Amino acid sequence: MNTNTSVSTTDNYWNLLKHLSDDVKIDLITLLSSSLRKKTVDAISASVFYGTWGKDGIGDDEFVEELRESRKFNHEVVEI
Repeated sequence: MNTNTSVSTTDNYWNLLKHLSDDVKIDLITLLSSSLRKKTVDAISASVFYGTWGKDGIGDDEFVEELRESRKFNHEVVEI
């Protein structure tokens, strides 16, 4: 954020808030502080991915076998 814009925005808020009672200002400080503390990232459990591969109709064993079959390479040496 541009510093001039930030100062201008802060001044605008201050002009609105400076006439409030001390109790209301303290409540606003509490709300602002708690909103900053809540910016933590929620962890995602790996369990949400359970069964993802099974949705195409093949079972786990079939999927593993298909994967193994597709991983075979032809190691023929080609002379140039």
